[in-house]
Amino acid sequence: MKIINYFFRPQYMIGELQKENKRLKLRMQELVDENHSLWDMLEEIKEADKQANDYRKLINTEAIGEA
Repeated sequence: MKIINYFFRPQYMIGELQKENKRLKLRMQELVDENHSLWDMLEEIKEADKQANDYRKLINTEAIGEA
């Protein structure tokens, strides 16, 4: 029986490594997607901040004369 286990052990290890590789690939894809989402959120925050600054400047302006 030991001889059979000796011959099939590499196949078992290969199978386990393939499962782990597949799991890691899926996790990596999840992290890449999350990273893209975070970059998109950062861009939206920057745009909102720019709009808020423009609005603040508009509110703080004073009229030069009467129309």
